Amino acid sequence: MKKVSKINCENRAGFVQEFKVVWNGGESGWSGQYPNPQTESFDLHAFNIPAGDEVWIKVHAILGKTKTADEHVIYDPNSSDAALYQTTGATLTFKIKLMN
Repeated sequence: MKKVSKINCENRAGFVQEFKVVWNGGESGWSGQYPNPQTESFDLHAFNIPAGDEVWIKVHAILGKTKTADEHVIYDPNSSDAALYQTTGATLTFKIKLMN
């Protein structure tokens, strides 16, 4: 599993979205709302996530569904790497994919 200290979510879908970071026992607030083709990011150092915990994202399509990513990454505060998730599709049928 990839070790990261930052998570990016690229909107390649046909809607405006927002996303949050989720881990066992916690979650961030929602990002701002943003359209295709924009990307929003969270620096995981900003949250009280224990090193080595799995993290993933939850995406809310404005006027659509909220879905959780199937693919997880590991939070490593010493990593300079970022996970890139990408959303594609429509408000009710979109997919979330870990790209790297």
